[in-house]
Formats: sequence, structure tokens, C-alpha cells
Amino acid sequence: MYISVFMGPFSFGPAQDKPNIDLCIAQSVAAAQAGFAMVTFGEQHFNNYEPYSNPFLMGARLAPELGETWFGTTIVPLVFHHPLRLAEDAGVLDLLTGGRFIMGVSAGRVGFSPDFANFGLDPARREEIFESKLDLLRRAFTHTADDPPLVMDTEWDKGALHGRMMPISYRAGGPLIAIGTNTDRTIAVNAARGIPVFLGPCLRSDAAAKLAAYREASARAGHPATLADRCLVTRHVIVGATEDEAWERAERMAGRNPILDRSGDPRSLREMSTVDLSEPGVADRNAAHVQSWIIAGTPDSVARQIGEYDEAGVTQLLTRFTVGGYNPADVGESFRLFVDEVMPGIDPQLFAPPDGDEIRPEHRPGAAVVFPRPAAVA
Repeated sequence: MYISVFMGPFSFGPAQDKPNIDLCIAQSVAAAQAGFAMVTFGEQHFNNYEPYSNPFLMGARLAPELGETWFGTTIVPLVFHHPLRLAEDAGVLDLLTGGRFIMGVSAGRVGFSPDFANFGLDPARREEIFESKLDLLRRAFTHTADDPPLVMDTEWDKGALHGRMMPISYRAGGPLIAIGTNTDRTIAVNAARGIPVFLGPCLRSDAAAKLAAYREASARAGHPATLADRCLVTRHVIVGATEDEAWERAERMAGRNPILDRSGDPRSLREMSTVDLSEPGVADRNAAHVQSWIIAGTPDSVARQIGEYDEAGVTQLLTRFTVGGYNPADVGESFRLFVDEVMPGIDPQLFAPPDGDEIRPEHRPGAAVVFPRPAAVA
């Protein structure tokens, strides 16, 4: 199983922005040293969430320190980007990480913050905008100097790419892409395309079903079974020395999430986590949220729960310790317990780096480096 880690803190005001960014950098370096498969950063705007805002800047900062650990984005809202500028940023990170990079993109989220209004886009057309930009992005990745100009003439993007994309990516065919989605149709479409999917919050049983459908559609299209290893499911992971400590920590870190409606619900998060949602007629929004997001408990309990995801066919779990607002004590202790007492027992794997035909000829071992001869000075 692959265990990755997502840096997604919340800032309660500008004074917490830099401390949160510093915390994310420190935890990313520690995660690479501890053997996490991938470190991921997201992209948010105008809402205090993920206050670093730009995951590409964070990836460039961390690339020299990640070693064998990959860097990913969870998630870049593609609809807010010009395809050529995004292709450039992705190309730089692909080079800096030696191809250990996967860019998760999505059609953006409506209602969480005023992104679509601020960027001047119609949210009702987000899927149409996304597909247009995804097509241009993938074509830009493979564009060479000998190709005719890549002309962009849509409602959202104008211009043309004359000559090659710069910089050239490390990977042949361009950096890897994944699609952030929980929609069954989108999962099937991208499985057929050979593009991994990054699932949002859902119950473990739902995640298992969605990934099984992905594998089936991917196999029908002739893609290797290992492609599904790059798919992932995200969970808050909150560890304590005892069950009581873990769930008390969970209340501090995740208990005030605005998605939860606790105004008339006296139950603790721990109580919500035990509700049997498989019972016919059970519709418990709060319990579904907790069970879709939170893995909490002692190191042994957390290891057991992660094993259940593995048994269900979730081959990559994206853990998140930076839960809620700036809280270095709880974040740090939960992460420490996970690294020291959970990781050794689950023996996580590392993703292999690209090799052979996956690497552009210019970057393969032994490739000649040719510098142009300077013109003679008269």
C-alpha cells in the first residue's frame, strides 16, 4: 500500500499564514524522510484554506528535499488557469522532481468560496470549461517545434503556441495528470483515457466500489493494472496514545467543521463514527461526514483501519494531519505517533521513478548535452 500525505491547513487570519506554511514545509520534509510515497499540496483562493495558495511554488521549494518521495497537487482547479501557463509550471516541477510528479486537476468547487465570480467564469459551465482546457493542456505537453501552431480560440483561452513547449518535461508525453472527481461517469471516462482519479470524501465502501469500477474500465481499455495504484482516497488521520486522547484531539481539530450541523446533534465525533450507515433507511449526514473523512484512534487502531482500506482495494491512502486551523501541538503529536508507531507496522511502498521510454531521450542516462557554439565576435 502507498501512504501519501496532504498539506491542507486553515488560517484563522493573516498572522497564521506563515506559521502554517512553515508547518507544511517541515512536515513535508519529515514525511519524505519517513518514507511517505507522495507529498501533496492544494490550491485555494479567497477563503483562508491552504494559505500557501500556489502548490507549484511549494513544489519548487521542496523538490531538492523530497528524495524518492513524489510531489502531487490535490487539487488544482484547472478552470482558473490558462493552459499554456499551467503547462509551463507543470513542466518545471516535472524537471525538478525527475518525473516524480503528478498533477491532480479538477473542474473547481462551487459554493465554498467565490472563485468563479472572482475569476469571471460561469459555474454552470464548469465541466465544459474543464474539458476544453484539459484538451489544450494535454496537447501543449506533447507539442514540438516542428508541429503546426497549437491555436487556442475558445471563449476562455486565446492565442497560439508556436514552437516547442518550454521547458521540456522530464517525462515523455508530459507530466502525469490525475482527475479529482467522485462522479461515476467521470471515473469511467478517465479510466478509459488512462488517467488516474483522486477521490474526494466518501465512505470506504463507496471508495472501494468506485476504484473497482475504475480498474474494470481501465482494463477494458488495455491499460496496465498498476495504473490504479496512482488513484487515491483522502482521509484525516488523527492519532492519540489512547482512544480517548485521539477522539479528544479529533474534536479540537475537526469538530468545528462547518459541513457538520451540530446545532441539534449532541453526539461526539466518536459516537458518529460508530453509526451503522449500511442499515436500510439510515440517513445520517453528520455520521456520513465523519466516516467519509476521519480515521482516528491509537496507533494499533489506526493501523487496523488503514489495513481495512487496503483490503477494500484502496492502494493509495492520502493522509492528512494538518486538519483544521493552526494547531502545531496536535498536528505534530498525531504525525509523530503515526510515523513512529503506525508506519513500521504497515510497511508502505514507494512509487518507482520513471525509467526507459517514460523519460524523454534528452534526459536519459548518457544522453549527450550539446551547447550551441557562440557566434564569432567581429
